[in-house]
Amino acid sequence: MRRLFCLLLLSPIACSALTETTGIPASVSQVQTEIVNGQIVRIIQHNMELNPTVQFELLSRPNFEAIQTLTISEIPYDGEMLSLKDSSGAFVEDISIENNHVNILFDYYFLEGGSVLLECELPVTKESFDALQCHKQ
Repeated sequence: MRRLFCLLLLSPIACSALTETTGIPASVSQVQTEIVNGQIVRIIQHNMELNPTVQFELLSRPNFEAIQTLTISEIPYDGEMLSLKDSSGAFVEDISIENNHVNILFDYYFLEGGSVLLECELPVTKESFDALQCHKQ
C-alpha cells in the first residue's frame, strides 16, 4: 500500500526520504563530540521535557566505537539522588570541558517547590567515566 502511495502521489526521491532515518531519537536536542583528558567523548543532550537524560559515550580511536556509555537520569545532591524525571523540571544550562572532566550545570526544580542550581563534574579517565559529583553553585 505504501509503495502504491509513493508511486501515485510522490516522487521516488520523496519516498526514499520517507523510508530512511538517521537513527537519532526525536528527543535528542544536541550531540557534540569533545576531547576530554585525551579521550573522545560524545555528549548527547535530550529535550529534558520529553526524555530527561543526558548521555555520555567514551569512544575508541581510530574507529569511534563506544567503550563505555553513561546515562544520567539522576544527580547526587545532599546525600540523596535527585531524579530528573520526578521533578517539576530539570534543565541543562551549560556543558563545558575542563582538562580531565566534563562540567554540567543543572537547574533542578523540586516537586514541592523551590529550585537549586547544581554544578556537576564527570571525571574522565583513560578507560572510563568516574562517578558524577555535584554541588550547589
